[in-house]
Amino acid sequence: MKAYRIIRVCVSALLINIVIFIFHGCKKVPNGYLSDIIRYTEYPITVEKGRTKVSTPLLLEGSSQPLRVKLLHVYDQKTGALVDDLFMEEYPIKKWVGLYDPSVDTTLELIAAKQKDTVMTAITVNERSGQLEANVNTLELPVGEYLFDLEISNSTGSRVFEKIGRFDLVDAPFYEIPAVRSTVAMKVGEESTTKTLPAGTIAVERINDHENRIIVEIVDKNGVPFNPAAGEIARRPAGGNTDGWLQTMQDYSLGYESFDGRMEFAYGVVPFPLNSLGNGFNYYYRIPTQYVRFDEDLGIEDDTYSCNARFSFRVFIPGTYKITVTVLGVTRR
Repeated sequence: MKAYRIIRVCVSALLINIVIFIFHGCKKVPNGYLSDIIRYTEYPITVEKGRTKVSTPLLLEGSSQPLRVKLLHVYDQKTGALVDDLFMEEYPIKKWVGLYDPSVDTTLELIAAKQKDTVMTAITVNERSGQLEANVNTLELPVGEYLFDLEISNSTGSRVFEKIGRFDLVDAPFYEIPAVRSTVAMKVGEESTTKTLPAGTIAVERINDHENRIIVEIVDKNGVPFNPAAGEIARRPAGGNTDGWLQTMQDYSLGYESFDGRMEFAYGVVPFPLNSLGNGFNYYYRIPTQYVRFDEDLGIEDDTYSCNARFSFRVFIPGTYKITVTVLGVTRR
């Protein structure tokens, strides 16, 4: 009888455990996870006006994917004022609908075939990664420091992350001159014999914002331009044991035309050049000896040395630019 009671107690306990297990096993388990400490590692995000910018993605802290991220509000950090009206305004822009390949898309027509006209805000947030993305239309926005709210959703639901990020909108130059320009005289037939000339100057003017062209003038110390159409400006040989030529702007451009006093280059995308061909963003040109007279104090007789000008330039904002390269110590003849 005693053994029977022990068995009965054990069976009852087992049944209770089974019921508890079933009860807890049927309890709904949360579907996924959305962390409350999602954040940006890039803080603040620096956005240069007019230039393309893509920030680092959100640090998800184990949150379940996929996510849906939405930009809700933007605030002026200094005043706390809501500035949605500025940042939700849409502007015309050309959007890429195909992958740009500079080795294939070698004409303006081929590039245009991979773009379409649309409108969008100057600052957007990628709905999957949370990356802040800026485009050329940030030129329309005031510089400042801004905070923003995001709504982040996944399988667990949605949550608003107030002032989760900050971006600083700063002025930036439309172009850069990455390297100091230089000029060197090279002895005809003995190119390793050189004389350094005064460095000269480079001046840049933005002429318009609707046509992607670069106009280059190379002028003597008196401002008289050399004539590329007449052969007064030529490519510079690579020199040494290397065949071919040093790089010029023509190697990067979609089109080249020479005129009596200038060279013109067409380009399709910015930055231009997009990537270096291996020697920075330098362009090497030669003025053959018969077109140049060196200053007397340089001690260079006519028809003995060529004049070789190097300058650098890279543009970040579309438009037409005029570059004037002044070569000192020489006169056009």
